[in-house]
Amino acid sequence: MQRCAVLAVLLAAATPAGAQDRTRQYLGLAKATLEQPITPAELEAAVLSPAGVRDIAALFDKAIAAGVMVGGGAVTPELGGEATLYRGQLRFVEYPDVVHPVIRRMLDLRSDPKALLDLLTGSVEGQQILSTTGGLHAHLFQMTTKTSTDDERRVLDKILASAVAVHFKTWTVTPAVQQAMIEQHDWRGRYVGFWHIHPPAPTVVGFTQGLEPSMEDMKVAVEKGQFLTIVFQPDGFDVYDLEPLAAARQPALFRARVIRYRSPDWEKRFGTGTPAGRAAPPRTS
Repeated sequence: MQRCAVLAVLLAAATPAGAQDRTRQYLGLAKATLEQPITPAELEAAVLSPAGVRDIAALFDKAIAAGVMVGGGAVTPELGGEATLYRGQLRFVEYPDVVHPVIRRMLDLRSDPKALLDLLTGSVEGQQILSTTGGLHAHLFQMTTKTSTDDERRVLDKILASAVAVHFKTWTVTPAVQQAMIEQHDWRGRYVGFWHIHPPAPTVVGFTQGLEPSMEDMKVAVEKGQFLTIVFQPDGFDVYDLEPLAAARQPALFRARVIRYRSPDWEKRFGTGTPAGRAAPPRTS
């Protein structure tokens, strides 16, 4: 499957001129990529270039700073979007996950069960959280019928921690968000594909390594043609090029091409010994 296979998206016809221009730019990536497919060597050179390392480090900085504290630990969100290659440089266009803001607001309202239940029942994203988090809806409803006990609040905290683990530690994008972001950004070069990061979890002694691509990641790669997975390591990062899985129509990790970056500079930036180089700690919710 070509990298540009995902470019066949539904785009609105009645859009402002600027949005139409950007849409044409985006769709034009397909022709450029078909005429000159991105080679593994090109992708590796772009990832390991100073600009590539800088931009990937910035993604991890942003994710770490956006983390939340729940259940006694820090949870760092995944980020993702689509990427292009232009004049040897990768460009990561980030797409927001519409569930993440609901998760944040949910944690802000944890001490007010009625307001929390109203929040979650009042949007598609909230209903998604309710339907996929076992016991949350029933427990919140019970807490709104009488004065909550300490035990009920402790149980709620555990349920919310479970919801955060499922919905905040993953990244998804809707077609509507994809279309809106396409219309907001200029597009040049050739199409790499969808990307996302597997960030670290902050601990008292530093940052743990991220997880390797999951089966779900690999299935997405097979379906979309690519799902570049950027995994944090304490001394660098690993970039999993999952395009070979799409070509083979097989979600098998051994087929992935892995680009590895290691450097003492990375350890200084994210290590415990250099507070000035560290991202801001996760906010407490």
